Amino acid sequence: MARLIVVVNDVSEKGAAAPLRYAATAAALDAEVELHCVGTSVAWLRKGAAGPALLAQLLDAVEAGVGIYACPQALASHGISADALAPQVAGIRGAAAMLAAGFAPDARFMNF
Repeated sequence: MARLIVVVNDVSEKGAAAPLRYAATAAALDAEVELHCVGTSVAWLRKGAAGPALLAQLLDAVEAGVGIYACPQALASHGISADALAPQVAGIRGAAAMLAAGFAPDARFMNF
């Protein structure tokens, strides 16, 4: 099975549409997809932070099978605790976990 690791770094809520669209589309094409928010992008994963359009895109991605993950260092630097994350977030994964997923056979990275 193909695997796509989408890295979203310092993307505002407005810029989130493209990575979420690519992630959801890849999942709909039966790829295993992980979306990793790093840098300032973790801010839009906080409960209640996503506006209606972004929330709809997050829900579509999750429904398509995308796993959404937050970087622990980025969360700490933005003062966001794990219990403050939206329910669409599958978990917290650091750089080593993200790289290990991307180094798997048939895996590819996309960076935004």
